[in-house]
Amino acid sequence: MTIEGDSREYDLLAAHCETLGRELSKEKRPILLTAEIGVRKGLSTKIIMEYIRPNYSGLHFHIGIDPYGDLIYEHYDKIKATKLDYDEKMLLEFRKDFAEQKRFSHMHMTDKVFMEKYYYGVEFYHESKTYLLNEYGLVHFDGPHKTTDVINEAVFFAERAAPGAIFIFDDWKTYNTHLIRQVLNEYDFEFISNGERKMIMKKNDKSNKKDNSKT
Repeated sequence: MTIEGDSREYDLLAAHCETLGRELSKEKRPILLTAEIGVRKGLSTKIIMEYIRPNYSGLHFHIGIDPYGDLIYEHYDKIKATKLDYDEKMLLEFRKDFAEQKRFSHMHMTDKVFMEKYYYGVEFYHESKTYLLNEYGLVHFDGPHKTTDVINEAVFFAERAAPGAIFIFDDWKTYNTHLIRQVLNEYDFEFISNGERKMIMKKNDKSNKKDNSKT
C-alpha cells in the first residue's frame, strides 16, 4: 500500500465523517454522495470511506477529483505558476490502491473541467441500477489553494449541498478564508470550527430538503 497524506488533523476529518454517517442513518437518508478535490496519495479518500460507511446505513458514493499530470498552474495567491509533484507514478499508485473500492470514482481531471462536465450530476452504476447524483453531503477541499479557485469550488458545491452538508477546507490559512466564509454564509452555511490546517463549515440542516438523485 502506498496510501499517505501530506497534511495534518486527519482526526478532524475522521470525526466529522463518522458523525455524519450516524446522523444520516438516524434520518434514514438512503443515499449519500461525498467528494474530495485533490486526492494525491489517497489518505483523505481512505478516511472518508472508512469512517462514513461503518456508521451509515444507506448507500455511500464517493468521488475524488485530481488530474495529476505534473500540471503547471497558480496554486496559491500571488505566486507564479509552478509545477508540483503530482506525477504519473503517483496516479498509477493511487489507482492500484483503490482499484477494488466499491462505489468510488476517480475523476481524472481538473476541478474546472469537473464542474463543467458534471454540472448536472455524476452517474454511478450499482447492482443493476443507475444513480444520477447531484447533492453532496460532504466535500473535502484540498486542490488549488488560490482564493478565486476555492470560491468557485465552494459555490459549485454549495449550490448542490444537502441539508446538514459538511465542508472541510484544508490549508485554510493559505487563502482568504474570511471571504470564503462570507460567500458560504449566503448559502446558509455556518462556521463550526478550525484547527491549524483544517476549517469546518456546515449547512443548516433545516434547509429545504430536496432529492437530486434518480434511479
